[in-house]
Amino acid sequence: MIAALRARLRRRWPIARQLATALVVIVITNCVLIFVAMTLWTSNEERLIKENASPAAQRALAALEAGRVPDFNGIDKVIKELDELTDTVNQRGNTALLICLLFVAICDFVLGSIFLAKLARALNDVAFSARRLADGDLSARAPLVRWASVEEAQLIDDFNAMAQSLQRAERELAESTAAIAHELRTPLTILRGRIQGTIDGIFAREEEEMRSLLLQVEGLGQLVDDLQTINLAKSDRMILNPDHIDLALEVERVIALIRPDLEAAGLEPVLLLRPTAVVADAARIRQMIGAVLSNAQRYAAGSGPLRISTARHGGWAVLEIVDHGPGLPEEAMDKAFDRFWRAETSRARHSGGSGLGLSVVRAIAEAHDGTATLANHDGGGAIFTLRLPAGIAPDTA
Repeated sequence: MIAALRARLRRRWPIARQLATALVVIVITNCVLIFVAMTLWTSNEERLIKENASPAAQRALAALEAGRVPDFNGIDKVIKELDELTDTVNQRGNTALLICLLFVAICDFVLGSIFLAKLARALNDVAFSARRLADGDLSARAPLVRWASVEEAQLIDDFNAMAQSLQRAERELAESTAAIAHELRTPLTILRGRIQGTIDGIFAREEEEMRSLLLQVEGLGQLVDDLQTINLAKSDRMILNPDHIDLALEVERVIALIRPDLEAAGLEPVLLLRPTAVVADAARIRQMIGAVLSNAQRYAAGSGPLRISTARHGGWAVLEIVDHGPGLPEEAMDKAFDRFWRAETSRARHSGGSGLGLSVVRAIAEAHDGTATLANHDGGGAIFTLRLPAGIAPDTA
């Protein structure tokens, strides 16, 4: 798309070249009009002089045109009559010149108006579409006018891209708002029902019941934290505390905490860890690793080995997590990192989580100038790859 836009822009002229060309055309037009007008006027004046001359002067002029030498009396007549007509000819010449200049000015005005109207049309279209956007019509787009200059085409393309981004942001906001309402509705309904039942004496105030309510509250807290992380990353306001850390060591720390949960889900961590130095926020890195492993625990449960490796490739520190679950459909690869997206087999909240885990992972990775990707691999299952700019180990700094 970008290549096509550049090719289209190369076929257009810059506005400075268009204005210079228009100026040259107008100047040439002026010269042609003046030359034609003065030629016609001169021919007409010569005809009038011949028609109004005396017979002797006419014979002398005819002799000159034929290449003969007129008699002395004829020449004298021509000189005297031309002297008498000089003032009249000059006056008519000045009048003809003024009329010619007026005509040329009108032609210049018409040509300039046509060109400037073309320029104003593109700007008016953008202004009109901008007013539609301001009125809430996010589908407004400015059409690309014919013979638009490079600058006009770029302005229109940029405006339409902005309008498309606004429309996409509005759609994402509406979808996110609906998804957040859906995510909050279930735990809030449970909390309200249980608390009301406890107040009414329907449920006993037992420790197990309180723990169940606490789990719902923790789930709400995690949802709020994930939303805050994504919003901070989107607005470039995420605060990081970077330090020299070993990516392999952070993986070991996370595995030590959640290994029992992974094994209970039928996953056996297989660690292939090499010391990999990075400069990053250790807490955020552990948050990313935990989110990816929780995602594998949900979607690849019972699939056996879960290979986790760290290594350095060129200037990148790479973390790979490979499961042997069902993987994802190809059309779902780009959506896996979208907010509130869940695989079809796990739409329910109780099994599919909030749908924010991988969104948080990508947000944190990009805040570290890294990347996070998800793909299927030949052995079956999915492979998650995290790439972060490699750092220098503290002992070699």
